[in-house]
Amino acid sequence: MKLHNMKTVIAAAAAVAMLAPLAACGSGSAAGDENTLTFFANNTQDVYQPVIDAFEKANPGVKVKFSTTNGSQAGYQQTLQTRISGGQLADVYVAPPEQLNDLVKNGVAKDLTDESFMDRIGDTNKAQSTIDGKVYSMSVTAWTNAYAYNKDLLAKAGYDSIPETWDEFIDMLKALKNAGVDKPYLEPKAGLGALVEGWIGYDSSKQSKSIDQQIGDGDSTFAKSYTKYYKEWAKLFDAGVMGSEVTGLADDQVRSEFAAGRLAVMPSGYWDVNTFKDAGINFAFGRMPMLHKGDTPYAPGSADSGYAINAKIDGKKLENAEKFLDFLSSKEGLKLIQDNIGLIPATKNYTPEIDKTFSEPYDLYLKTGHVYLNTLGWPTSGRSALRAETFAQLQQVALGSITPAQATANLDAKLKTLS
Repeated sequence: MKLHNMKTVIAAAAAVAMLAPLAACGSGSAAGDENTLTFFANNTQDVYQPVIDAFEKANPGVKVKFSTTNGSQAGYQQTLQTRISGGQLADVYVAPPEQLNDLVKNGVAKDLTDESFMDRIGDTNKAQSTIDGKVYSMSVTAWTNAYAYNKDLLAKAGYDSIPETWDEFIDMLKALKNAGVDKPYLEPKAGLGALVEGWIGYDSSKQSKSIDQQIGDGDSTFAKSYTKYYKEWAKLFDAGVMGSEVTGLADDQVRSEFAAGRLAVMPSGYWDVNTFKDAGINFAFGRMPMLHKGDTPYAPGSADSGYAINAKIDGKKLENAEKFLDFLSSKEGLKLIQDNIGLIPATKNYTPEIDKTFSEPYDLYLKTGHVYLNTLGWPTSGRSALRAETFAQLQQVALGSITPAQATANLDAKLKTLS
């Protein structure tokens, strides 16, 4: 689960309503001058504007008209679907991996396989953007979750970093509460179970097929595979270190509590570096605890959503769209993306400089490739709906309305409706 600004994410983008079939007809670019390129993204204009300004400077005469959704990530996929159905799809847009299969099926994502700029893209990022052997979006960055922690608050309980194991982490949260820290740990409602995917990722790494692929293929069920993980996560409530109030907390609310210095630990990512620096708090990012000592560290993460070109455009519009993707994947573009949007470039042509506050998770997860995203193992047509359902079920667990075992049984029931 990805928690972005809210790019996040992861992310967060998955916590939307089930995708309805996309309308294949009438999905052309918004009307406009052939030298005006429309761009729809899942983050705010202020972070994209430096990228856009640099592109326009490098391409005199070409203007980029930007649009997004209110609240960034929230509802992006649903809005994208609505724009396609209404024939208002932008010339260039961010294509969430959960949605890519539907975009290709309905003929609104251009085949980018043989474009020269795709030579800069790594195999892992290409793989996530590939449908039937062809690449339909250009993913230039990668993400991983990590735990942001307030050094000053941890010090009150005698800690200077995040413990390696889950039980040790729970003990730390108890110690923080006993030391007078009112909010030792919070997760947002659209990101509950933040580190479960890391546990599943590690256990999957020891098998020939990932746990979620086994579920997707019908070889296992959520009840058989997920229940033990959800029971471990529920210890947060049993120990009294996180309360049911999280079911009403949005991503920005959790982030604001941390930035204000009231929250000790939260699931986060590189996209929050600048926000927390601007807040002036003493913080760092650390590991996400594993279930057992000696487990190889894994965290939720993957290649980021890619940039896609509307397959309905041609002529000068298409030429400018290709120039835009070429710029986004250039060294200049990648540095601007990292500096302003807070994403970590993962291409063959650029080595990012990582802020020192994020060095531990970068070394643990992105440099090693020890990241995992459960949706990639699920049926392509139901990923968004199923991802949203996982958060809905964990909200019920947090409220005490159902048990972890009931939550996983409900996920199996939901999966059956999608097949």
